[in-house]
Amino acid sequence: MTVSDNRPKSLGHDEPKTLIISGNHAAAYAAKMARVEVVAAYPITPSTGCIEKISDFVDGGTMGAHYIKVESEHSAAGALIGASATGARTFSSTSAHGLLYMAELVWWAALARLPAVMSIVNRELAPAWSIWAQTQDSMGLRDSGCLQYYCKNNQEVFDSVIMAYKISEHEHVYMPSLVCQDAFILSHTNAPVDMPAQKDLDDFLPAYDPKHFKLDPKDPITHSSLAYPKHYRQKRLNIMESTHRAKQIIKDVCADYKKRFGKFHGDLLETYGLDKKTKHLIISHSSIAEEIEVSVDMLKDKGFDVGLIRLRVLRPFPDGELRELCKNIETIHFIERAPSYGYKGIIAIDTMAALFEGDARPKAFHHIEGLSGMDVTAEYAADLIEKDLETLK
Repeated sequence: MTVSDNRPKSLGHDEPKTLIISGNHAAAYAAKMARVEVVAAYPITPSTGCIEKISDFVDGGTMGAHYIKVESEHSAAGALIGASATGARTFSSTSAHGLLYMAELVWWAALARLPAVMSIVNRELAPAWSIWAQTQDSMGLRDSGCLQYYCKNNQEVFDSVIMAYKISEHEHVYMPSLVCQDAFILSHTNAPVDMPAQKDLDDFLPAYDPKHFKLDPKDPITHSSLAYPKHYRQKRLNIMESTHRAKQIIKDVCADYKKRFGKFHGDLLETYGLDKKTKHLIISHSSIAEEIEVSVDMLKDKGFDVGLIRLRVLRPFPDGELRELCKNIETIHFIERAPSYGYKGIIAIDTMAALFEGDARPKAFHHIEGLSGMDVTAEYAADLIEKDLETLK
């Protein structure tokens, strides 16, 4: 009997409620309410609080998941693969070097089409050692096939974990998801998080029932064995097609979630202060972008014609959406946490490549800011943009 045939049940709340909780705990509550069946747990700062909270749920009898304490992050990813292949809904949380240690099996999970969901607390990589926010850890795996979401606040963390299951488990996707939040800025900071009633969430997110295959010792099959080049090529093309299809599915799921629960954070991206006449565009991500919303207001008060795009989903990349929004843009100002050493910021690289396929040719300004959790205040970001625009005079 597989795990999913004896599906454990979590105890949810009967009515919607609001809790003041950290980003780590928001991800944990989302996993609980998603009725996750298998949790693979190995601690690493600053993501430990997520799986510790799930441990409390399981130990207290309010979450019916199988909680597997493993000896390393690599083993945690292996446990997710094994459980997901049986048709179980799976979850884990990690950060930085833990994610890199998982990397081999993160690729395996994606290329095996297993819709596991992980909460990633973005943290700087050593050396030198730092436990503060930076997004290179997950962005470094952007080519793995995993869908990647970058959240700006704790409410979005909760909602995105829930929606990630709906999207990843869609029969036209079947890919893992990484739901990312900034270390400490979100993971350890308490904020209000609204949660729907369990019965309403169950209606939105039914039990996972894979349509392609489930491993079962009573009905053994061979999976992911040696493939000849012509079959291997088709498999990879199918993955590319599925991740492209995920764009519309993300939009549909986000629209449905908004209709049911009133929460919307954008779908592939979110705009602020942007219209068809805007000439100067800021592109950012994660919690930095929420602060830059204030920068946009400050700059508009000074007479600058500016708007903001927050890149919410890095993969699949919203290339067509960006081309449409950038048609009349004269300058783009990238403010991001993740450099690609030897070139520019990761988001800037992908965005400029997307615009190359269209008619827009804005002048680009590149800023790598907020490394190792350094504050990017609204005033500081506004000053960056003003200085950029002064160079055009």
